[in-house]
Amino acid sequence: MMGGREKEEEGGGGGGKEEEEEEEREKSPLPQGIHHLHIEFFGTLTGIMIISVGTTIYAVYEDFSHFLDPSYFSPATLLIVVGIFVFIIAFLGCCGAFRESTCMVLVFAVSLSIVLVLELAAAIAAYALQDGIKSLLADKINATMHQYPTHNEAKAAIDFLQSKLYCCGYDGFEDWKKQGIDIPTSCLSMGDSNITCTTEYTFACHPYKSGCIKHLTIIIHRSALYIGTGAVAIALIQLTGIMFACMLGRAIRRQKTERERRRWELRESLVNGYQPLGKSDPFTTFPVVYMSSEPLKNS
Repeated sequence: MMGGREKEEEGGGGGGKEEEEEEEREKSPLPQGIHHLHIEFFGTLTGIMIISVGTTIYAVYEDFSHFLDPSYFSPATLLIVVGIFVFIIAFLGCCGAFRESTCMVLVFAVSLSIVLVLELAAAIAAYALQDGIKSLLADKINATMHQYPTHNEAKAAIDFLQSKLYCCGYDGFEDWKKQGIDIPTSCLSMGDSNITCTTEYTFACHPYKSGCIKHLTIIIHRSALYIGTGAVAIALIQLTGIMFACMLGRAIRRQKTERERRRWELRESLVNGYQPLGKSDPFTTFPVVYMSSEPLKNS
């Protein structure tokens, strides 16, 4: 009977412990289902935004890659890589929130901080590369125009540049005269492509008046501006995510500490509250007679 009472007390203690844990979950300031949803939201949103900015600018640079150095692709490429990395660390943060792992959540916060630094580095690099862009484009365009009659790659690059940006030559269609080359058909805004234009401006030969250096410089400058502003804006969003992850890590640590404290208090109350059965216990006032299962034998 003593064993039964002890079992009842142990059973009651186990049930009380479960009730305490359940009550603690209900009192948690951040419900468990919300933990990973917030982190997944930040990871997905910022990852998509970073990759979108990077791929868009990379595509623009790719169209005019003949006139650019490979270093100009670095900021856009860095943003694409960072965006993919954000998806990976967002998954890590979701796992940490779902499992209530303080370590994984803090690793997510640190990784997001590193991503923020890389984004700012991409923005700074994009702005820094603009210093010598005009002189670079001038050299590239003039060299490509000189190769126009003899190199198919140069011809395709100039034709694409002039037809897409609605421009002609470096500063204007007169630049072709300096090269001793007839005006290409890609310079024509009106007129038949079968017409062979000279450097004269006529009704039949109506080339674009503006040069390509101005249009291309504006495109590169705007692309760098988009990289910079986009990276800074996304970094501000990620700063909010870092703050949330730190708050979440503290909440999980505090919740675990509170659970351990309650378990310790419960164990102490069970140990200190146990009393052995004494003489005054009603269960011991009646004698206990043990009967043998075998029939009595007459001696």
